Amino acid sequence: MSAFLIEARNLNFYYGTFEALRSINISVSQNSVTALIGPSGCGKSTLLRIMNRMCDLIPGSRVVGSLRVFGREIYDPNYDVTELRRNVGMVFQHPNPFPSTVFENIAFGIRIAGENGKENILRSVEESLSAVDLWSDLKDRLNFPGQNLSMDFQQRLCIARAIAIKPQILLMDEPCSSLDPIATQKIEELIFELKKKYTIVIVTHSMHQAARVSDFTGYLLKGDLIEFDRTESLFKRPKDTRTEEYISGKYG
Repeated sequence: MSAFLIEARNLNFYYGTFEALRSINISVSQNSVTALIGPSGCGKSTLLRIMNRMCDLIPGSRVVGSLRVFGREIYDPNYDVTELRRNVGMVFQHPNPFPSTVFENIAFGIRIAGENGKENILRSVEESLSAVDLWSDLKDRLNFPGQNLSMDFQQRLCIARAIAIKPQILLMDEPCSSLDPIATQKIEELIFELKKKYTIVIVTHSMHQAARVSDFTGYLLKGDLIEFDRTESLFKRPKDTRTEEYISGKYG
């Protein structure tokens, strides 16, 4: 079995006739943080979303090439998408807690995954909220509406919801874009802790954030993966002049 949890080989993605991604080759290692950077419209969020088939319902969209997760082609017609999303969680740009209590935000997915025992569900809720450093703040407010929390707490609640069903991979699409600097720091600190148990792929507009939190970075431009390398090497010794122009602020 491959040492990589996600492998794209000559991957192309189309919205109708528009080619959003061209010949993408990327490998994501276990228990690492991989950042995808690049200007708006470069394809980084599209690449993230097709890793758990979020684009399936877009009319005219199609994938050409190979995208393997846990060693299996996820766009094989016989692949179980439910199984994929059980193992590949997603956190979106803007916090999107369910219109229900803090407890139910977490418990819902646990029940869907097949757990019905009250004690086990409560234990899983506590574990998930503890993992995002919210248990001490919310243990006495589990019946509080999730949508009434601060933006920082809402986003951490959404991360707790994503990890409650114990996925192996966590995809994060600009998770700090709607947060203030202090809340952003908390999320970044959380990412460091989460990578001990999860493999993380994060889309970010902030090159500083990519440099702080990631082990590997991919730079995309107009649907092409220009460069993919260890983060320190990409930022300090980029191999492509287009990468150097972007990270130095000359482009984008």
